[in-house]
Amino acid sequence: MLEGKKPLAMFADEISVLPNEKIIPEKDFAPHVESGKIVREEFELPGPYHPSLEGEATIRHVLFALKGEEWRIRAMYLLRQQFNITAQWNETCERIEGTLLGYTDEENNAWCRKRFERSAL
Repeated sequence: MLEGKKPLAMFADEISVLPNEKIIPEKDFAPHVESGKIVREEFELPGPYHPSLEGEATIRHVLFALKGEEWRIRAMYLLRQQFNITAQWNETCERIEGTLLGYTDEENNAWCRKRFERSAL
């Protein structure tokens, strides 16, 4: 991110396992957030998370965006919110997420080929 290659980083997990630096590396980002180079925001959404969990869980999403790229956080929130409402995730959602995170079209194409070929089998 600091090299300007990726504008957004997102980390998420069920709140019962947080805080956990291995899952959400808050300390690594803290100096850059304090300096103003990176903006940190978080949101929590209810929803199914893992097959081993019964019912709904609360998922905390922590996002870090380069200064000036904060709009990506709101867009990611909307994308995740629609998933929680519809329980539908498809290649279009995957591509939007990848683009928000700063992946190129070529990287998104390769990832989607791999991810959706597997699920089609």
